[in-house]
Amino acid sequence: MVVKIKSKGKGLCLVTGGSGFVGYHIVRRLLDEGYSVRVIDNLSRNCNNILDLEKEGKVEFIHGDIRYDDTVRKVMKDVDYIFHEAAICINRSKEFPKEAIDVNLVGSFNIFQAAIDFGVKKVVFASTSSVYGQPEYLPVDEKHPLNPQTPYESAKLCAEHMLKFLAKKHNIKYNILRYFNVYGKKQSTDAYYTSVINTFIKRVLAGEPPVINGKGDQSMDFTHVSDVVEVNMRALESDISGEVFNVAKGEETTIAEVANIILKHCNSKLKPTFIEREVLVTRRRADTSKIKKMLNYEPKVSFTEGIKEVIKDIKENPQDY
Repeated sequence: MVVKIKSKGKGLCLVTGGSGFVGYHIVRRLLDEGYSVRVIDNLSRNCNNILDLEKEGKVEFIHGDIRYDDTVRKVMKDVDYIFHEAAICINRSKEFPKEAIDVNLVGSFNIFQAAIDFGVKKVVFASTSSVYGQPEYLPVDEKHPLNPQTPYESAKLCAEHMLKFLAKKHNIKYNILRYFNVYGKKQSTDAYYTSVINTFIKRVLAGEPPVINGKGDQSMDFTHVSDVVEVNMRALESDISGEVFNVAKGEETTIAEVANIILKHCNSKLKPTFIEREVLVTRRRADTSKIKKMLNYEPKVSFTEGIKEVIKDIKENPQDY
């Protein structure tokens, strides 16, 4: 049974993809902060992390797809704010490029246009650091050249431009967040980059060595999901609008270092094994000076702390991974 929730307290937030990894954490933070929450998700990634919240009547959940404009317009009634998280991931976009365009671009347009038509106060759009492609320099700032390499980030970048165009035309407030390598509890194992963490942990706990693609010197800027959620809240609640922000820790960690950290905190004496495989991006580290200055953001969770948290959760809740 769907529990109808209307705007109260700080307002009604629509979270697209709210049953997914980042969306799930945003939903719970919004509830803690006194917002009402409505979620739309097609559950295509086989997870319903907010099932308990729906049963308890704390959120309104709509099993729907943002590709369909009539569905989007039905869920937009009374909405004050939008966190647009729904997307087709990199791996699936490479296999089904049209689906990535339909969801990541056409679906995003449906959300943005309905937000305008229904008078939504602000949109926070989850984009990706993958729009930069292979870095030409480090750290990567928001002015770095854009070079998307798969249908996923190509459609994300087009959606960024679409939002800017519509916002300028219709005077709607928004902020765009380019996430760098988000990880944490409840993450799906089909994430192209950061699923390496869960995969490594599961193998080590099963007594198997972590398998590293390439030499292990490729790096990522791992950003804990709680820090990403904090940025989302600041992007919503600040008076700042019309900006693009890197959302990152601002640190570079190689895959070999990730494996060794996991082995250490699993008390394992196993050694990583290496196999040859193409790597899309060899290095990643964000310039976070803009977000620190404009949103007063400082990441709180160290990579080691975050890894220990995920190890503990996988041990206690293996069915979630």
